[in-house]
Amino acid sequence: MKIAQLKLVNFRGYKDVKVSFSDDFNVVIGRNDIGKSTILEAMEIFFNNDIVKIDINDRNVYSEEKIMSIQLSLIPEKTTFTIDTIPTNISDEYLFDENGWLTIKKTWDCSKEKLTAASLKTTLIANYPVNFPTPLVNLKITELRKLLTDEYSAVLNVDAVKKNTSSQIRQAIYNATENLVFKETEIDIDKEDGKKIWTALQGDMPLFFLFQSDRENRDSDREVQSPLKTITKTAIAELEDELEKVKEKIIAKAIEIGNDTLDKLKEMSPEIANELRPEMSNKAWDSLFSFSFICDDGIPVNKRGSGVRRLILLNYFRAEAERNTSGNRNVIYAIEEPETSQHPEWQVKLFQALMDLPQNETTQVIVTTHSPSLASLAPVEKIIFISKNNGQINVQTKDAVDLQDVVSTLGVLPDIPAEVNNRSLKVVLCLEGPTDVEFFDNVCNVFGVDINQDPRIMSLSLGGGTLKHWVNKNYLRKLNLPEIHIYDRDVSKYAETVAEVNSRANCWAVQTQMWELENYIHPKLYSNAYPIQGTFVDLTSNWLTEWPDRNIPNEFSAFLKAEKLAGNTNIFNEGANSIKGVFSNKLSKDMDENLFKELNAFNEVSLWFEKIKERL
Repeated sequence: MKIAQLKLVNFRGYKDVKVSFSDDFNVVIGRNDIGKSTILEAMEIFFNNDIVKIDINDRNVYSEEKIMSIQLSLIPEKTTFTIDTIPTNISDEYLFDENGWLTIKKTWDCSKEKLTAASLKTTLIANYPVNFPTPLVNLKITELRKLLTDEYSAVLNVDAVKKNTSSQIRQAIYNATENLVFKETEIDIDKEDGKKIWTALQGDMPLFFLFQSDRENRDSDREVQSPLKTITKTAIAELEDELEKVKEKIIAKAIEIGNDTLDKLKEMSPEIANELRPEMSNKAWDSLFSFSFICDDGIPVNKRGSGVRRLILLNYFRAEAERNTSGNRNVIYAIEEPETSQHPEWQVKLFQALMDLPQNETTQVIVTTHSPSLASLAPVEKIIFISKNNGQINVQTKDAVDLQDVVSTLGVLPDIPAEVNNRSLKVVLCLEGPTDVEFFDNVCNVFGVDINQDPRIMSLSLGGGTLKHWVNKNYLRKLNLPEIHIYDRDVSKYAETVAEVNSRANCWAVQTQMWELENYIHPKLYSNAYPIQGTFVDLTSNWLTEWPDRNIPNEFSAFLKAEKLAGNTNIFNEGANSIKGVFSNKLSKDMDENLFKELNAFNEVSLWFEKIKERL
């Protein structure tokens, strides 16, 4: 499951607000003290109530209602759960909301001076039939049997209904009820079969990890975060099925031994033995293990400075971005201000790693930031913008985001080099990212153009679909210069931008014929940068047929990881992003006319540079 929507009512600064999320990467932007951290902490309270605990003072002080609630809508990945020892389809129980989401609401009664366990009420928001005064999942099995016998004996064969489990009786009643009418309903899941359903659902809930911005640098401060606990929980989650089988065997064996003990006790004291029954309790797996890094001087990492801890966190996320997880449960990372305590270069690497993390389909990422440079890297459709108008908090997401407001709030500036002040500037070469700029800088001389030395040409990284792209693009229009836009084919939505650019006078745009610029590096060159032992491409075969459509960084990354796993200890930087950097910075320098011709790419790339020459 992943988070689709968060709704907060009377929680801190939010009186009643909904926040929609993308199922992969999200960046929350807004001024200081606007409520960005509140969003992350509300989800921490919902999932764990550990790093941040709910408190009576979390209630909105301006609300007259003595309640507060945190409601999460999750995208279900399966619908069948084992309840009453048999598989039960949640959809057949009508427990999804009208969007098809699983929506859980936690409400706290704030009428007393402090919160207790009894203050919390957990409900499920469902698009449920109003035909039943009390939702069937809230009825005891004896009540369901009575309802079945008293009201449905005329429409179905009551004797044929299996009455040993509540879910089977409910299905018989649902199927026998005509003209079901649906309405949003709050269903109590704190008691009866509702509680059984909630218990079953909890086993499929995502793991949620909150990394807060460091405050006080003390071990005892719960806000000092490190990835160590996360590493333990992630490892356990990926082995959960195996561990559960072990646990079941341990419980079964312990109960068997316990029953043997009771049998012997009956021989000596039947009255005592009859009053006893075996019962097994167990702790969470992650409470049995503790992971840490120990320095050569014996100092644990959690006792090091915040910068070191954050640097380890950076590389944990970089490792996760390149690792194919196979765990059964999704993982949600919520990171507050990832730029904290980090060198600017590392800030960018961490942010890029976080954007890459959702390539693992089991991962969802939510970050907050104050950094204009990091925010400018974010895809526009992934921005969650929080602002305040006339004292009211406004949350904008996806298509509703006012990009001009975002730019003004953060102070995002165009990434325009000094060449704009050069009166001899004749053409702007617009590319997706920094690696594309490096590629063109390195291959341009093959085609009779010197981008590096010619003051008439300016290369610009737009940032693809990021905020930087929007800012730069709008700024470029003011320059009123000829533009050449070259985008990879792997992003279909760029076709609209290409058409828009081509509609302007003296501008030209195109998407690559091959998947992306990495396809324009001949595989003969790979060994110049990588000590590979196997064969990535059989150059004696008809390899060019499929080459234009291959995702080279991802495929070569998998190839390098396989070599490393097979014992090639010389393999490093095997992640897809690292490969892009090596290809553009190093291997593109070795490309020549013959290699482009062997790729059947010389004429295409030559056309790109001819379009530049025409505007010179």
